[in-house]
Parts: sequence; structure tokens; C-alpha cells
Amino acid sequence: MTGFVVILIALTVTPIFVVNAFRILSSDSFVRYELRQADFPADRYGLEGEERLRLALTGLRSIQPGSEGIALLERATLPDGSPAFGSRELRHMTDVRRLLGAALRLQLIVVGVLLALWIGLRRSPRWRTVVPRGLQVGAFLTFAIALLAVPVILLGFDDFFVQFHSVFFSGDTWRFSTRDTLLRLYPEAFWEDVSQLAAGIVVLQAVILAVAATWWLRRLRPDGGAT
Repeated sequence: MTGFVVILIALTVTPIFVVNAFRILSSDSFVRYELRQADFPADRYGLEGEERLRLALTGLRSIQPGSEGIALLERATLPDGSPAFGSRELRHMTDVRRLLGAALRLQLIVVGVLLALWIGLRRSPRWRTVVPRGLQVGAFLTFAIALLAVPVILLGFDDFFVQFHSVFFSGDTWRFSTRDTLLRLYPEAFWEDVSQLAAGIVVLQAVILAVAATWWLRRLRPDGGAT
């Protein structure tokens, strides 16, 4: 029974890390950094500089919990005064906002459950190692997933991007033309950077957790000094 619980805990680790990565990358600072890079692709239709950054930040804020949401996009305009986002783009961003909000809420619930498990089991000689063992296994499982996923992201990003959207979004609202504002604000190079940085952040978290969980388990051994 303890082994089953260890496996369940381990399976939560990688998703928690992925959501943490997107918490970091779905920030104003990251968007500003990306768009201000010297080699960031220029918009072929002339949307540049602070105007492009303004719209990119508006898009980001529209999906963040606690913001005005899609109403921000509905009010947004291009430099010529025309609406910045079409109906397909608004539907897609509504889906993104819904998915991100659900992921953030679920992550908090899972972390709360893990904390409750640790509090409830830490005094049981049989069960007190379950949480750190699960976290340790989850960290090494994350390494295994990264070994499979990182080459796909680096060598076959287009296929990875399509498969990701096919899994998490229904229909084809995420397919845009080169004239659509979302693609002009967030070109493929942006998403390649997001994917690579997210993978790096996930692996870094796994390294930290593997070290911490190993130390924790040693502390819980009879000769490790734990009581």
C-alpha cells in the first residue's frame, strides 16, 4: 500500500514543476525580455517597439487570474485604431485563460494534499518516509521525461507545438495566419524560447528536489538523527 501512495505522489511532481515553470514565464518581465532581444523576429507588417510590447503585455494580462480577462483584448486596438484581435483569437485566448486558471488551481490543491499527507503521516514509523520517497521518485521520473522530451523540443519543435495544442485545445482556434495579431506578437521563436526555458526550469527543480528528498530520507533513517 505504501508503494502505491509513493507512485501517486511521484506522478504529481512533474506536473507541479511544469506549472511552476509557466508561473515564472507568464510574467511581464519575461515578455519584456523576449521582445527586447536584438534578434527577436521583426513583425513583417510593421508592428514594432513599444506598441508591439504593449499589445504583447495586454495579451499576457488577459490570461492571468484576477485580471479583466478577455475584455482587455476586446478593447485593444492596433496603431491605426482597428481592433487588434479577431474573434478566433479571442476564443483561443479564452481557452488559454481557462486552462491556465485550472492548472494553477489544481496545482495548489495537489500541493495542499501533499502537505496534509506529510503532516498526517510524519509520526508513523511505517508511513513517514512515503512523502519524501514519492518526491524522490518523482524527481527521477522528471529526469526520465526530460530525456525524452528535450530532444523533441529541440529537434522537432513544429511537431511538438502541434501535438501540444491538439491535446489541450479542441478545434482549430489556435491556427492563425501571419496577419493575425497573436502570431505577430508571439512568433514561433517566442514559443521555442518558452519551451526550452520551461524544460530547463523543470529540470532545475528536479535536481533541487532530488537532493532535498535524498537528504530528507537520510534524516528519517534510524541512524540519521530524526526522531
